[in-house]
Amino acid sequence: MLSAILHPNVLVAGSGPIAAAYARTIIDKHPTASVLMVEIGSQDNPIIGAHHKNSIKYQKDIDTFVHVINGALQPVSVSPADTYIPTLGGNSWQPSPQDVLIFQNSNPNQRREVNLKSSAVTRTVGGMATHWTCACPTPHTEELVNNPIPKAELVPLFERGKKLLNVHPDQYDGSIRHEVVKSTLKTALGKRDVENLPLAVERRKDNPAYVTWSGPNTVLGDAVKNDRFHLWSEARVTKVIEREGMAKAVLVRDLATDMDVIVLVKSVVIACGAVGTPQVLANSGIHPQALGRYLCEQSIAFCQIVLKRDIVEDIEHNPKFADKVAAHHAKYPTDPLPIPFDEPEPQVTIPYSHEHPWHTQIHRDAFSYGGVGPRADSRVWTPGVTDSYGMPQATFEVTRSRVDHETDHKMMNDMTDVANALGGYLPGSEPQFMEPGLALHITFLQGTTRIGTDPATSVADPSSMVHGYKNIWSVVMVVFRIRRPATPLLQVSVAFFV
Repeated sequence: MLSAILHPNVLVAGSGPIAAAYARTIIDKHPTASVLMVEIGSQDNPIIGAHHKNSIKYQKDIDTFVHVINGALQPVSVSPADTYIPTLGGNSWQPSPQDVLIFQNSNPNQRREVNLKSSAVTRTVGGMATHWTCACPTPHTEELVNNPIPKAELVPLFERGKKLLNVHPDQYDGSIRHEVVKSTLKTALGKRDVENLPLAVERRKDNPAYVTWSGPNTVLGDAVKNDRFHLWSEARVTKVIEREGMAKAVLVRDLATDMDVIVLVKSVVIACGAVGTPQVLANSGIHPQALGRYLCEQSIAFCQIVLKRDIVEDIEHNPKFADKVAAHHAKYPTDPLPIPFDEPEPQVTIPYSHEHPWHTQIHRDAFSYGGVGPRADSRVWTPGVTDSYGMPQATFEVTRSRVDHETDHKMMNDMTDVANALGGYLPGSEPQFMEPGLALHITFLQGTTRIGTDPATSVADPSSMVHGYKNIWSVVMVVFRIRRPATPLLQVSVAFFV
């Protein structure tokens, strides 16, 4: 049932950082243009797109934030479950051995052996940027060799992105834990670079014990106060209605009422992530050959360590930390650790290099993710099968190469070397590769709507305008294919125990 007709100048589908960047740029640069941002999820924070980790309770106890992340995630493609129950009574109903019982949200066409089982999306205003780690490393030149955007344009764009996200490299300087981890690794690793991890975060001036993590609200800035900007949450962008290569309107469903609305537009920006963006295009009858293909995901090697005893004991005698340690002991004389309770965690990185082609994060955070394998293969959109929101169901077809396995092995060896320089493994968090698809807000899935100059191998041109259309832009986190399918991630969490 059709309930209304709206007519903004630009409809932006999605509400993550990229959607926010488009919305803000349009509002800032065009004096009269109106923007309607449509988000399939609810607004769970009074501040549009704010990072949930800004809550004081999570900054006091980061481990509890794991439950926020887990509660926000919805799986992309779930294989049908094995429903055979051998001990069920004979007079009870159950499907025959040849039948597949389909539960809500499961995908009847998903084969387990080629699935990214733990791949998930966050449907809320702000998307996954409401719970991301905020790590913002600059890509190495080797990672950009296939980038179709000229370097002269790309470098200023990176700087613009850092400004919009409020990226800083120095917000953890002076922290005992940060300085100790960084100096220990510099000594242990010799010529390798050990640096501060660039983060979209700023330490609060009213109380430096806490920080403000960036979210889409940071990117939007004052645009949300402009009467030309409007947010519509819990609404599904169903499809773009186009004629002769031009978007004329967008069909939107109000999820609360199940009423359809026609939105007349001059331009459309689809920024619904690496799953949602291809869904909207496919549902609109826009089917470039590359749509949903060239999928990339990171390998993640992960462990948690407890610092060596001598590293902890040296803190006590380091003149650089003397005042902090003395003040802590005066207040808590029975605490065996010389580290104040409110000391910030370490945020350290060993950057990508030719010899070590992976990104490294050494920090303490809410860990509920991992990921196995650089992935580069097609994603299939199955006709007639929809997800729980009524959009085309994403079905993964992911395989790994021998080179992938060899790179993973080298990365795992490097992680254990780095970890052993700092301490022993925390029981239960020994070195491991984690479930496929769990890179999540570290990278998102990449490449499903990649840009390029060849319509046969890309969805959009270098400006992200969909090939063959004059006013439809398709944007996700990574829209070009990097040198290898994806940069693997080596991650070490540092725990502090005696």
